[in-house]
Amino acid sequence: MTTIYEYSSQPRFWVVRDEDGYWLVPARNGGWEERSPFVGHATSLREVKDLEGIDLGLSTQ
Repeated sequence: MTTIYEYSSQPRFWVVRDEDGYWLVPARNGGWEERSPFVGHATSLREVKDLEGIDLGLSTQ
């Protein structure tokens, strides 16, 4: 299962949690290809329910 969280708005990034861990992903089409491991600390991340037409390129979306 994949869960997407809002991380920052300028520049726009999401934190994506999947079975392999947490990833920092640019919130744009194809952003999954530019992901990097998320090693930061964040509290109260809001789950993204509406991807606003963005296709990250995840096979499990």
